[in-house]
Amino acid sequence: MNVYQSCSDTSDVIELFLPQSLYLKPIARLHISVQLPQLKVPGKSISNWEVMEKVRNIIKPEEFSSLKVSKSTFEFVRLEAEIENKSRIQLMLAKLDGRTIKLSGFADLLKVRAAEAKLPYPTRHMWDSYFRDSKHMNDIKPGERPDTIHICNIPCKWFQDKSRETGDRDLPSESIFRKVFETFGEIRCVDIPILDTVRNAARVSSGIQTFYFGQDHSFEGYVQFKEYVDFDRTKHLSDESIHRRQMERDKIMLEKRLMKEEEERKREEA
Repeated sequence: MNVYQSCSDTSDVIELFLPQSLYLKPIARLHISVQLPQLKVPGKSISNWEVMEKVRNIIKPEEFSSLKVSKSTFEFVRLEAEIENKSRIQLMLAKLDGRTIKLSGFADLLKVRAAEAKLPYPTRHMWDSYFRDSKHMNDIKPGERPDTIHICNIPCKWFQDKSRETGDRDLPSESIFRKVFETFGEIRCVDIPILDTVRNAARVSSGIQTFYFGQDHSFEGYVQFKEYVDFDRTKHLSDESIHRRQMERDKIMLEKRLMKEEEERKREEA
């Protein structure tokens, strides 16, 4: 199953990193609510699929690039929709907001309300209040302040080094990953867990997912900037966390070396 959404409208893309043919695409998202009628007949239900189809019909010939139910109650159905170009949001709102739909089996017309969705990204106020109120954070230390971003579900092929001649060609390149995100500022540190074979082999219980299995392999990465950005709350790249992972790594390497020495000793005795 492919978890990535294809894009046919590239008119509003922004250049990110040309050597890898990477671009940014603005998110154009809408919230749509449909007020539901009271269910007076026991056992009768309302189809969310029918609600979505009616909403799709309202905007024709325009189309949603994605449409899904974000919340469903007895009183309303809330949909989350995306379109391919942010410049068309006002057109879509004009088509949707205040319109009515009729569901099969119900006499009442159902009112549709629509608004541009606010993206779920932290504001500067949220950063400041989080770190001000957190006793376990120290904003003078890297990794304990809003300087680290955590990016998930990134296609490996976007960051592959095609010049590699080793068996790791399918994995992302740390140097390319770093260069791409240097577009946003000077970087202090990066971490791509999937590239740490020792950590993966040991399955350290750190809450890190190393692979998503879809049509394309994906990875996650951490980027720590010297200046503040959107933040990672887990202190993944704090000095303490880095030191703890290094100790775990050293312990694993020591255990492997001791096992190898024991195997060689037994082979010599035999």
